[in-house]
Order: sequence, then C-alpha cells, then structure tokens
Amino acid sequence: MKKIKAFTLIEVMISIFVFSSAMLGFMAFHAHTMAVLFENESTQFAHSLVFNMVDEINAMSYDSFHAFITKTEWTDDKDLKSLFGPDFKESPFNSFGKQTNQIENYRFFRALKVDTYANQTQAYVQNGTYFSTLYHVEVRVAWPKKEYPTQDCSTTGYTSAKCNTISIPLVRSDENYK
Repeated sequence: MKKIKAFTLIEVMISIFVFSSAMLGFMAFHAHTMAVLFENESTQFAHSLVFNMVDEINAMSYDSFHAFITKTEWTDDKDLKSLFGPDFKESPFNSFGKQTNQIENYRFFRALKVDTYANQTQAYVQNGTYFSTLYHVEVRVAWPKKEYPTQDCSTTGYTSAKCNTISIPLVRSDENYK
C-alpha cells in the first residue's frame, strides 16, 4: 500500500492561524495609516487657509489695514468681506475646501485678532515712532478633533479641548512710515 502525502489537519489549522494573524496586523497598520493620513490632510488644508489669510492681510493697502485694525477681539472672517472685496470667501469651509453653511462634519473656521505691538510686547512705545504704527495680527484656523467631528470651532463654539488650531502671528504697520 502506498503512503499518500498530504497536509494534516493540524498543519492546515496552524497555517490559517499564521495567515490570520498577519492579516490582522496588516489591517491594524492600515487603519492607523488612514487615521494619520486624515490628520495630515486636515492640517495641510488648515495651513493653506491660514497662510492665504496672512497673504491677504499683507497685500492690503494702508487705508484698508487702518480700517481693519479695529478687530481687537477674536473675530470670524465673515466680517471682513468689505475689506477684502467681493471675491473673498468667508468660513466655514468643508474638508474639500468648499465654502459651506450647512452643518456637516469637519468644518474649518478662520478667525483673527488685532492688538498693538506695544500691548503685545508690554513695552513702552513713544507716539510718532515707527513702533507706534505696528500692529500684531493673529490669524487662527480651527477645526474639530477627530473625536468631535460636528464640533463648532468658530469664535462662539471654540474650545481647545475639542478643536485643533493653527495660529500664525503677523506684525504689520498701518502707515507708510518714512
């Protein structure tokens, strides 16, 4: 009688266990990679929003900037359309970069605050000097953390425990000082 060569049941079960363990490890790695990818894309989009606003402020004329510096508390950018012109898109934006007014997940909000350079540095600045014309503008983009996708991160609903933020400071003069 010839001996038939084949896999035993225990060998098949061990190979299925090894394959399943490898697949579970791969699936966990894939899920982690997707979460990191989502965070990176959100941060990259927020960076583009905040730097776009900084560029808009830097490009303002001295007259427009002088009208702009009355915003001493955190202000949503929807009040700035008159300063930036009709093509200015105010927040919120969805995660695809489109302006939205609907309640949806992961909305990005821009806000800004203006203070004098003297108040910000707590230094004495004599009137009539170049330093007396400087203003500190802080531009912030806030969006919900992954655990709170519907959180309102505008100036009214902002909380650091539930919102990610990127904040860029900008120092600018309100006149052409010579």
